[in-house]
Amino acid sequence: MKLILICAVALVGLCVFDLFSRNKKKGRAAKQKTQKADLSHISLDVANHDEYDARMKELEASQCCGAHDVCEKEQMIRALRQKIEYFNDEELDAYQGVGEEDYTDEQIEEFREVLYTMQASEIEDWLKSLSLRGVALPILLKDEACQLIAGGRSA
Repeated sequence: MKLILICAVALVGLCVFDLFSRNKKKGRAAKQKTQKADLSHISLDVANHDEYDARMKELEASQCCGAHDVCEKEQMIRALRQKIEYFNDEELDAYQGVGEEDYTDEQIEEFREVLYTMQASEIEDWLKSLSLRGVALPILLKDEACQLIAGGRSA
């Protein structure tokens, strides 16, 4: 009789624990959705120091949602802390958000013109700059850029 009572108490305890765990997971999932929405409106493109400070404060105040292997918040903070270097190519900012396969021939030539005016040692930094600015390099120029980088390393 004692054994049955102990088993019954243990079973009730497990049910209560399971119920508590499910509610906690639901709360965490709702928090994750909220966090994702909170970060999605934060742009990495900043025009001045005050805007930069405001974005950093907003990011630092948010909490990690825990839904990703690498925290999106931490990636955004690192990206904001990186200095964007321009290579007399400010006109390419007009292509923010354009897919690498969506450029016209004329637009590809704009990128090519900038690419071929650079020293081979600058190309990697230029590609990083484009990435930080949200500008995709046209897919047709990726091989050319890699060849120029490799040529500069072997020289």
